[in-house]
Amino acid sequence: MVIAQGAQFAVAVLCAGGAVRLARKVRGAGTPPCYRGVLTFSTPGNGDLFSPEVVQELDLATGQVGMRFNGLDASRTRNGETVFLKRLAGGYYADHGIVVADPRGVPGAPVYVCKGFSWSSNRACGTPKLAPNGRLVAFAAVSGCLCHSSFGMHSGVSVSITSRRGQEMARFEGYADPEWLPDGRLLMMGTQCRNAGVWITDTALQHPSRIDNDQVTTPAGAPAVSRDGRRLAFVWNNQLWSLPLVGQPELTQLTRMTKSVTSAAWSPDGKALAVLQNDVSMPVRSVVLLRPGDQSSMVVHQLPVYPYGPLSWC
Repeated sequence: MVIAQGAQFAVAVLCAGGAVRLARKVRGAGTPPCYRGVLTFSTPGNGDLFSPEVVQELDLATGQVGMRFNGLDASRTRNGETVFLKRLAGGYYADHGIVVADPRGVPGAPVYVCKGFSWSSNRACGTPKLAPNGRLVAFAAVSGCLCHSSFGMHSGVSVSITSRRGQEMARFEGYADPEWLPDGRLLMMGTQCRNAGVWITDTALQHPSRIDNDQVTTPAGAPAVSRDGRRLAFVWNNQLWSLPLVGQPELTQLTRMTKSVTSAAWSPDGKALAVLQNDVSMPVRSVVLLRPGDQSSMVVHQLPVYPYGPLSWC
């Protein structure tokens, strides 16, 4: 069942513990579930609305939005560590470092420096992800090498893996948007020079293999692996799709939103997804929560900020 976004209206949901949460749900649907946890995303803060500069969090139980770091492209792990891009200098084009903050919120030294980074015109690197063992960081970066496809397509984007001390451990040319699996393998999205697709390395972080049965024919992005490692959600053709990572690779469209989907994250229990959307060139000031295949589960949390992905749910 594809979840469509129809007419909505305000609803107050009484959750366990007496908390009343204001949200919106699809008209005609039953009472939506009470979602809990903390969502992490980036926002412009007090700066340019078209450029994220601040890492913020939404507590779904209270509806409170708080600030975590000055930075962007954040991803939070289940143990509370957060990896993100941190500005290292002033100016429109400024060096940004990929840093990891411990559960207390204390950032470490950069593991990689993105030279002359600009969100709108020079995304020299991005989407950093911390490995389940906490010792490796994977991220996408513009590289000096070109990947050549059989159709004559070229790409200067690669996925790099470094240690927490900044030592490069591996690099995969022609891939983007890394996402770790619980067993330590790395999932990546193929660029056009790899003829698109979904790819996974072995546990030694070598030999990427395509696992989508050649169904994802144009580049997709924003992959999100469920905590048990059995399901992948990703953005393709402006909507959210899923692909089993165990068994047959049956491609399924999950949403048919009226606006473009940009990012998603699985809930800690793997039953629900949080979804961000864009309205032409600006993020929609809300986050959609839903259970795949259950129209009545959709809740729209209105936000006082413009949320940019990636999105994490802990």
